[in-house]
Amino acid sequence: MTKILVWSIDNFSISTFHSTSLKPSQNQGGLTAQQAAQSRLQLLKKVLLASQPDIFVVIEVTSGDNRLSDLATFTGGFDGCSFLLNYLRTECNINAGDWRLVPPLKVGTGSKAESVGVFYRGTFEEGQRYFTGPNLWSGGANGFSVEPSGVTSGAYPGTAPGVPNIRNFLVPSGEKPRTIPANALHNPGIPEDQVAVRHQFRENNDDNTAGDYLDFQGTREPYMVSFTETNGTNVRNLTLFCIHAPDVSEYPDVFMTYLGETYDIVSPLKSNETRLVCGNFNLNLLKSDGTDAESYQALTEKDYRVLLTPAGEPPTDLDSYRGYFATQIKDSDNTAASTFLWSDEDDKAYYPAYGYINNGVENLYSVDNILVYPFKDSPYDYKTTILNPVVGTPLDKVASPSGDPPQGTIAMEHDFTNAEDWPPAPTAPTWSSGAAKNLISWANYQHIKSTSDHFALYAEV
Repeated sequence: MTKILVWSIDNFSISTFHSTSLKPSQNQGGLTAQQAAQSRLQLLKKVLLASQPDIFVVIEVTSGDNRLSDLATFTGGFDGCSFLLNYLRTECNINAGDWRLVPPLKVGTGSKAESVGVFYRGTFEEGQRYFTGPNLWSGGANGFSVEPSGVTSGAYPGTAPGVPNIRNFLVPSGEKPRTIPANALHNPGIPEDQVAVRHQFRENNDDNTAGDYLDFQGTREPYMVSFTETNGTNVRNLTLFCIHAPDVSEYPDVFMTYLGETYDIVSPLKSNETRLVCGNFNLNLLKSDGTDAESYQALTEKDYRVLLTPAGEPPTDLDSYRGYFATQIKDSDNTAASTFLWSDEDDKAYYPAYGYINNGVENLYSVDNILVYPFKDSPYDYKTTILNPVVGTPLDKVASPSGDPPQGTIAMEHDFTNAEDWPPAPTAPTWSSGAAKNLISWANYQHIKSTSDHFALYAEV
């Protein structure tokens, strides 16, 4: 099994987790930008140490689109990925030294361009994990991702004036490029530093052949990354499609239709292949009455299974139930009536949702997910967990509501550093001015929201 961590980190950039500025910034508890970034980095470390991922996917990496190349622009998001790679290799103590980074390419050119950070462990306890594309890289700092059909590949740039050492993302210092195994699904025999992500896709024809190129209408295309994992003579091909769907004003349901028509996503599985579609879909998992919204039908009718999903019928009272599915949080609200992290005299705030879920759009709080194809039935346990630093995981402070909502399995303490007897359950105490100010302070809620308005999602595949 492979441990997958997917986190949509809002506008991810170098400044998210690293800054040298000693100037105070707004809404950061009076801290300097350097101190605030360090605080966010400690939260990231907490999530990583709890989950111990083999593959870590960061959605929403910032990028421009003004380079005549498929590479993300060498700006804040790119620098942030480079910083995080070095952090994983040196300070984070998760298999330090063997972390690698898929060279970030841009998607969504012509609209809001972004990239995706895909970090992976090249070795694991039983074998090797290779980045295999599925495309080839045409070579150099101004190259392109090209389909591997009669083309010549080239390496990413190493040490050169004015250009990041992108080759080092895939080839740690002092090592030679690895050759993709002969039994890999994609690009066997090609050096690992000459393959690339795919971000242009063809339509799936009725006979499951590849058709014309799909037009995603200016939205961010999927970000397809393929790996081959070897263990002696055993091999598994793992294909990820990383998603940041358009927001609710731009019809994410139409985007889901595009995914269901994409050849690489829905065509029959290849030899020893497992596929994942993961990320921020901007569609709520549940209807307002708590039943399954079937938001992922375009993929579930093509044999994908949703990992974060309701197991049974929802209870009549949804105040607590919704919180077990929440992956998105909102800005703090200090009023008593908001029941943000406290109860009002007339309304109770129930664990684990309280009043912090949602992002200001009605019934939009469970938007991140992982879909898998093929699905392994019980007794296999995907250990799907929302890593919730507001109340901690698993979500087991009270008896689970009817409907068997997902509590998660990964153990991680909450990250409120200055809140007594937190989290309260089954309901939060009644509002008081001093307690409310403390709970939404930087030491407690605000540094979590400053890191991202999404929670990370974990699964073992």
